[in-house]
Amino acid sequence: MEIYLNTGHFFAVPSAVAEHFLKLASGDQLKVLLYVLCHADAVLTAEQIAAQCGVQPSAVEEALAFWQSVNIIRGSAEAAPAEVRTAAPSQAAEPVRVPETAAGNEVSVRAAVQATSASWALRPSEIAARKEQNKAVAEMFAAAEQLAGRPLNHTELQSLLWMHEYLGLQPDLVMMLAAYCIEIGCFQVRYMEKIALEWQERGILTHEAAQQDIQRMETARSFTGRVMRIFEMSRRPTPKQQAYIDGWLQKNFSPEMIRLAYEKTRDAADDKLSFPYLDSILQRWAAAGIQTVEAAEQDEAAFQAAKQKRRPAAGQGGKGKTSRRTQISSIDPDEIEKLIGAY
Repeated sequence: MEIYLNTGHFFAVPSAVAEHFLKLASGDQLKVLLYVLCHADAVLTAEQIAAQCGVQPSAVEEALAFWQSVNIIRGSAEAAPAEVRTAAPSQAAEPVRVPETAAGNEVSVRAAVQATSASWALRPSEIAARKEQNKAVAEMFAAAEQLAGRPLNHTELQSLLWMHEYLGLQPDLVMMLAAYCIEIGCFQVRYMEKIALEWQERGILTHEAAQQDIQRMETARSFTGRVMRIFEMSRRPTPKQQAYIDGWLQKNFSPEMIRLAYEKTRDAADDKLSFPYLDSILQRWAAAGIQTVEAAEQDEAAFQAAKQKRRPAAGQGGKGKTSRRTQISSIDPDEIEKLIGAY
């Protein structure tokens, strides 16, 4: 099949875009770049670019930040804050210029922390050069491939390098994180980068601090798994459910205590698992100083015995009727429906 170009207006596109970034760039990012390149020497606003490209103004900002991060365009302090200035076609050697700061709906390429390595694109040759120039990086790649049991792909290599060079984590910390993720079966770029970003934000930058945080994650993961088995859950907890589970771990509720509370909720009302109701039982036990299954069962036995004594004798009608709840009662039947309904 032969393809012919119609005559008309042409504009230059850096060859690196076609050679290296067609797979990496999103559709919106390519639209924005082509529109900016097509309007060389024009002064463009984010609103104008968004309208002409059929994207949101926020997508324009993200696109410009991406092309700047891969050196297709660069910032220019000379441009007005609300404008994008492009180079003329005769200045082919000069990259497209964009403003460094902006406000409101204006185009902004501020140096915000990247949440992932997606916009931190490197050529395979650049990654190979890092490997040759830095022995620690080469050892990091080799160890990760050995743990994974296979060669790492370009995205994975770039991610490990992003954690080291962009977030500032030392290669041994990146390796610790990779080893942990491989061990739990979550050797996935976005999952690892989320943890790495948290380490950078929380100042976890030493071997000892990283080891402590990995132990914390292992404990939380193990605890969540035990709770899921107790509750016979086939799916991972929702964020709201996980918040309850994390709270129980922080307050040192044992799995045995959680199991007992779970059994009491399943015996009540419509046999529906209710995290709020289950949590209320655990919190009442904690407030009463009840920390073991034996103490909880003794408390329940005492409550039932007191309840039996308070029952009115035959023929007394409503006389002698007392509250259904005592000070140390572990379950308040009057709250069951309300708590289950809140879940």
